[in-house]
Amino acid sequence: MHLVVATDEQKAQRDALTHSEWGALLTVEGYAAREQRLRAHPWSRVDMRTWLLCDDAGDVLASCETFRTDSFLRAPDGAFLPGDSFAIASVFTEERLRGRGHATRLMDLLAAELERQPRAHAALLFSDVGPRIYARSGYQALPAWDWHLAPAPGAPGEPVEALLREEDMARALGRLRRPEAPFFFWPSPAQLDWHLERGRIYVDHLAGCSLPASVGATVGDSTALWGLVGRGSELHVLMFDARSAEDATALLQAARREAFRSGLSRVVLWEEPANASLLPLVEGATRVARKGSLPMVRPLLSELPLSPLLPVPRGLWV
Repeated sequence: MHLVVATDEQKAQRDALTHSEWGALLTVEGYAAREQRLRAHPWSRVDMRTWLLCDDAGDVLASCETFRTDSFLRAPDGAFLPGDSFAIASVFTEERLRGRGHATRLMDLLAAELERQPRAHAALLFSDVGPRIYARSGYQALPAWDWHLAPAPGAPGEPVEALLREEDMARALGRLRRPEAPFFFWPSPAQLDWHLERGRIYVDHLAGCSLPASVGATVGDSTALWGLVGRGSELHVLMFDARSAEDATALLQAARREAFRSGLSRVVLWEEPANASLLPLVEGATRVARKGSLPMVRPLLSELPLSPLLPVPRGLWV
């Protein structure tokens, strides 16, 4: 068995197979168009690859995608040392080929390939099938809790100092504090816009919904970035940096009002170490165990200081 980087023709062939897995709300043709559009996004064009596990005859046994994302090691003097990490998505084996260990072999060979990259730090994935299959390949599961808030009527800009537009994304991302962790992933503005692109694709298929007019808000030094980012009618908070419980409440109140204005069903925020103590103080916020999207990390650098408190915001999901 060996790894192959897929051609455009091979990607299209995999799209026809994976529609049944990830193409909800879309026809086969619509799903293929979605995949082509996402691959044409500026982030994907530079940082995405599709990988195939092939047998000796060249037949495809399994496939996945990788997206390069920025990551940082904190030096003893506190400086950030940049590197490359790789988010893994769309791990797929045809039903007729399942149960033979192909996905595990794919993940093992891919990790070996990624380890050879000169600035490699870690691989990150979000499992919808639990931790067991990926633990075989050295992936460690991280805690996965969500906070849900109901939409609320009112002007979204009223509780905060400013609402953010798409053109504000890079500046707003620059306002956020970097994590205190010795190692962390960090999305780029293009990576966050890739999430918004998914919302632009799906909004026409979600009855009664519209794209949110804002992509986040600021109050004092605190910032939140959000969006309709997929096939569910939810407003997902992509990045969240609240400096106090009062700021957290104001930002999430703005998000609730934006969700109401856009006809969305709720606000969803992923719990991270930096916000875990603040969110219980936000009235109306409910903590629930996440269903799917379990974050799992595999070091690609032997001395990587991997902590169970590693922050993984929703903006890193693929």
